[in-house]
Amino acid sequence: MPGISTSDFFQSKRDTSEIKTKFLNEYFKAWAAIMLKGQSYKNITKLLYLDLFSGPGIYDDNKLSTPIKILNSIHESKGSKFIDYDKHVQTVFNDIEVEQYEKLKINIESLPYYNELTFKPILTNGPASLNLIKEALKEKIPSLTFIDPLGYGFTQKMLMFSIQRWGSDLFMLFNFNRIRAAIANSKVEQNMLEIFGNKFAELQEFYSKESSPQKRELFIIETFESIFEEQGFMVLKFRIKFPDKDQTSHYLFFISKVSLAITRAKEILSKYSDYQADGIPQFGANLNLQPVLNPDMNNYSINNLASIIKSNNKFDGYKIEQIYKEHNYKTNYIKINYKEAISKLKVSEVIYLLDKNGRKTDKITYTAKVKFT
Repeated sequence: MPGISTSDFFQSKRDTSEIKTKFLNEYFKAWAAIMLKGQSYKNITKLLYLDLFSGPGIYDDNKLSTPIKILNSIHESKGSKFIDYDKHVQTVFNDIEVEQYEKLKINIESLPYYNELTFKPILTNGPASLNLIKEALKEKIPSLTFIDPLGYGFTQKMLMFSIQRWGSDLFMLFNFNRIRAAIANSKVEQNMLEIFGNKFAELQEFYSKESSPQKRELFIIETFESIFEEQGFMVLKFRIKFPDKDQTSHYLFFISKVSLAITRAKEILSKYSDYQADGIPQFGANLNLQPVLNPDMNNYSINNLASIIKSNNKFDGYKIEQIYKEHNYKTNYIKINYKEAISKLKVSEVIYLLDKNGRKTDKITYTAKVKFT
């Protein structure tokens, strides 16, 4: 089953720093590759990685945290014929705690390759603020920013400013218990108001009328997503439940206007997801999925995907790769699911395939064109 080997990561309880480190470095490499190599119509020569909650770089148990992992990835690419991140990436690391900042400075400057880095990391110590973000982003280059919205008193304005320019993506990690508690806590109401804006009143009203924890959670997450979607951004989320209880631990969010970046993040996260029996990921971990007698009763299934493709005339003449890229957003379907759906349609003679030379083919490849009968 896809994803089975890597999804073990969540079978034990993970704290925020472990989850952040696991995913952010992998996404950083994919994001930088997309910006530098995947945008042939743009001449991009420099990128920024901004971490506003960086930590010490190396923990007391000698495990590496995100800053060192990111810098290792940059250094390891040096001289690469594919992408040399070292030539293009400026890093900025901030932490509010003086002790964490000082440890990070020592750990970074002690790296054996520190003097070889083309762009030395910029380290700052202080509370994250709109001014700090503006200073970091003043070069007006594509950026990837990590923010913990409940870690500092982030405002919606700060979140939006970090992604206002093309190619500037946002990675967020929510400890859901803190969100749940904050809505009912008058002491942090101002922080929630600054994040959710006028939608916070809607949250409070919903909470007063709805007692179901599951419905409350869904409403919170959908409300947060809508803040970005209403401004034209795409949102990808991944839900992480505690391994030993039916309760959400964290949500991962990726925010971008670049569809290829969202699709790549989706491919990365699918490796850690729980899967339905028919091979469709649920974009969550420790979900305790229950088997169903009829897979088509799920929101997503191969048969349902085949029906969607069959009923959409605009896909006539599209390559399978094109159908996947155009349709997969806001669904749980991943690339392989589209091949499987096309295979079903081909067997039932609803469609036939053409190769790159326009000849009929039995090979189901991502470059094959779909023609309706």
